[in-house]
Amino acid sequence: MRFSPKKLLLMTGLTAMAISFAACGKKDAAKSSDGSAAAESTTAADANLPKEPKNFGKVTLGKYEGVEIKTHDVSVSDEEVDSYIQNVLENSQNLTEVDRPAASGDTVNIDYEGKKDGVAFDGGTAKGQNLELGSHSFIDGFEDGLIGAAKGEKRTLNLTFPADYGNKDLAGQAVTFDVTVNSVQEKSKPELNDEWVTKTTNNAQTTVDQYREEVKKQLLSQKEKNEKNQELTSALDAVMASSTFEVSEEAKKYETELQKDRMNKQLQQYGLTLESYLQMTSMTQENYDQQMQAAGENVAKVKLMVDAIAKKEKLKLNDEAYKALEDSYGYSKDMLVSILGKEQVDLQARELQVANFILDKATKVPAGADDTQAASAGESAGETAASEAAGETQASETAAETQASEGSAAAESTTQP
Repeated sequence: MRFSPKKLLLMTGLTAMAISFAACGKKDAAKSSDGSAAAESTTAADANLPKEPKNFGKVTLGKYEGVEIKTHDVSVSDEEVDSYIQNVLENSQNLTEVDRPAASGDTVNIDYEGKKDGVAFDGGTAKGQNLELGSHSFIDGFEDGLIGAAKGEKRTLNLTFPADYGNKDLAGQAVTFDVTVNSVQEKSKPELNDEWVTKTTNNAQTTVDQYREEVKKQLLSQKEKNEKNQELTSALDAVMASSTFEVSEEAKKYETELQKDRMNKQLQQYGLTLESYLQMTSMTQENYDQQMQAAGENVAKVKLMVDAIAKKEKLKLNDEAYKALEDSYGYSKDMLVSILGKEQVDLQARELQVANFILDKATKVPAGADDTQAASAGESAGETAASEAAGETQASETAAETQASEGSAAAESTTQP
């Protein structure tokens, strides 16, 4: 199981981990990028942040031993293996230059210069730019305007930037782009054979059959991890739902400010501002503040619950607890401390320790068909108290990632049309 540090930076506390449990494995971000994001996003002791209060409030714990958890059998079908391999092949396609007019799906290498009122504008010029036609990477009309263009051909495109374009100087404005096509390339899908397997796996597997077995093994391992994550989430939800909390105002304010700070830093990692994020998600400042307040209060509740259970059960942080956290992140403890800081590492280790304690004491019941379908479709952590309270923050974080990937238009608004 590997937590996404991006998610944890936006949502500290046990509920954050509950959401991360459900989201683990859905995507593996590169460790280097996650690490750098975390390194810049976890300075809880920033001077502009309020001091952590001594009194978070109080909690009356509900039942946390013997909570009922539904479990699901996991397996991997041949169809799932085939689908995975086909996706790998699709993503491994090579580009081959062709001597014909460009069609949708082709990649053209282009030089272009954008002009407004006859004057080149900042960020509107590039040379040697690869562009897949039909990818919707550029503004409407740009890619369509190059359909049918051949190598060496020059075209002038008369276009209008969207009214909600990230660069306000260009939003809604009529412009021209002078484009030169340097080459036209088409994709060629590799053939699944022993040679491709050997090259792709760097000799780890040398036959198609070996590769299929390894893929099936990895898919099964990931499903098992996802199932464990879902069980942890259910355990946390059950305890949160049966407990009652009185959170101090100081704790609410403190955790809310932490949420906002981490969200701002997360947005910066994507080259976004809070203003652009709110615009892209059609969210008002008031709604955003309400989400941050709800998330902050929930994190405070989680801390109260974790501390209460750990104290009552005399749970001590030990090597086993840190090892579990290392396995969750895929980083060593020393690396985590350098990224998150010792206080955050101790907090996360404690939270995971308590989560596993609840799960170990839980009563596990095989899920029915409806439950299995729901788990398979969504693996959602948002059905009960803990995840509902933090679900808004998860939605915000997910939207930030989605908008950043879609929004090369926004994030790259000064570098390409």
